[in-house]
Amino acid sequence: MSNPAPRWRTVLGVWVRLGRYVRPQSRRLVTAGLMSLVAVAIELAKPWPLKVVIDRVLLGSTAVAGNPLGSASSTLLWWAIGATVLLAAGGGLAAYFRELWLAEAGQRAVNAVRRDALAAVLRQSLSWHERHRTGDLLVRLCGDAQSLRILLIEGVFSLGREGLILVGTLGVMAWVDWRMTLATIIALPAVAVLSALFSVRLRGAARKQRKKEGALATSAHETLASVPVIQAYGLADVAIESFSAQNRRSARAGRQATRLEGRLGAATDIALALGTAFVLWLGVARVQAGALTPGELIVLLAYVRSFYRPIRKGLGRSAAMIKAAASGERVLELLDAVPDLVDPLHPREPGPSRGQVDLRGVRFSHDGRQEVLAGIDLHLRPGEHVAIVGGNGAGKSTLATLLARLRDPSHGTVELDGVPLVHLRIEDVRRRVAMVFQEAVLFEGTLRENIRLGRPDADPDAIEDAARRAGVLTLAERLPAGLDTPIGPRGGDLSGGERQRVALARALLRDASVYVFDEPTTGLDATAELRLRDDILPALAGRTVVIITHDLKLLDSVHRVIRLERGRIVSEECAHAPFVLLDGTGGRR
Repeated sequence: MSNPAPRWRTVLGVWVRLGRYVRPQSRRLVTAGLMSLVAVAIELAKPWPLKVVIDRVLLGSTAVAGNPLGSASSTLLWWAIGATVLLAAGGGLAAYFRELWLAEAGQRAVNAVRRDALAAVLRQSLSWHERHRTGDLLVRLCGDAQSLRILLIEGVFSLGREGLILVGTLGVMAWVDWRMTLATIIALPAVAVLSALFSVRLRGAARKQRKKEGALATSAHETLASVPVIQAYGLADVAIESFSAQNRRSARAGRQATRLEGRLGAATDIALALGTAFVLWLGVARVQAGALTPGELIVLLAYVRSFYRPIRKGLGRSAAMIKAAASGERVLELLDAVPDLVDPLHPREPGPSRGQVDLRGVRFSHDGRQEVLAGIDLHLRPGEHVAIVGGNGAGKSTLATLLARLRDPSHGTVELDGVPLVHLRIEDVRRRVAMVFQEAVLFEGTLRENIRLGRPDADPDAIEDAARRAGVLTLAERLPAGLDTPIGPRGGDLSGGERQRVALARALLRDASVYVFDEPTTGLDATAELRLRDDILPALAGRTVVIITHDLKLLDSVHRVIRLERGRIVSEECAHAPFVLLDGTGGRR
């Protein structure tokens, strides 16, 4: 993943980059802002009932010693008590509705970020995904994106609220006694210096922590994906130790960030405590000199606490926003990743597809050094069935992915019906090329829903026909709800061979002009293999079919066998299957 641009490297920079996700929530945010204003006004009014009680009830001329409730001041006392309760209730309700609106706005914004980040990831080629770890991508999409609520909305509103309390408190204090106000702000320069010193280090520690958490998630993902191998070979202790090592690294990075945040908090508390002590000393002196009443001193001390509390909270929220900005950088890296597979600026409009495939001088390398394909020239006639064979690492599967433009060749061109794939929309290419992978990938849902993914607009009859040809109907007859039976996450309720049948049905429903099968017999039993050879492949007569296989029995079902070694075509052999060729009008000849 490329390093973030320098303009990201501030909290404000990340916020500005992601601010477009906040704008659609403006109505909710305005409502939350109004609730914040109400809550701040109530917060500023809370100390005044206490002043009334001290100056007018306890020390006023209407108080009767030992029995204030029986005196004329009892009315003031009850008014002060009632005001205290009402202010607390009003502040609580305002805060409740503010948090409610902020939570909804924040979650909607985060959902939009996640959606766009996932869309950006899905636009990348297979080569891009092979270079990036799945666990780290999961952390970016889930954990890092969720942290953006603090950065984009909650942190901003929290800082705004604390800032309003700060300004309002200073205004009221200056109105009561400007000298005490000046004494109150004496600690601010020290707090500002501490914040500046710790922020840079905290941001770096937060970035390191999120990176280590991504590595930890990758380790967990690889371990869980390898459970059968781990159990079969007794590798549990090895896997646990590997995971524990990543866990320790993540924990060390987390402790470093926590230590820095804790040191900032402790240093700030000391500075604010010294400021409070100075204000208390000066206030007592002002009361003794007759410049303040005891009630006013109590109110001012309450405001001093109200003044220092938002500073402390604001610094804590700023630290959280700094950590969230580190997460935002990682999400922005996904959003800004330039796809290596793009539609052309002026795409060719494809005509009726005949299924002619040409590879001209095709080379491919994962790392720019060692070539997986080293100069492939291949012509597939419309309707021709071809088997590609060769040892492991010969480049067979890589060649197959080029046909559906899941990746682009490093050099050379791949053409469909005489048009280079890079001149067509990616959607148009993949509508005409259907693939069945060696590992059948299914999704949580029913059999019918998984087959329908091949062509979402297909009618029920077409779905059932594809299921029948692939042998899925035979499977569905044994299930309680037939094709509408749920199959669990990733098709976990089915065997490997059954999942492969569903994948075959999905490809058949695609009704493409070119079919690419990568080891299609993997996991199939003898009956399903026979169905593939005797029913499915003959039913695709007139469609171009490319089969990547080690199964020699499939070679009798194709027209040509092409052998690859070290990325080169070393031989071509004609097989004995009858060849059905389409003419230019789509008719057979």
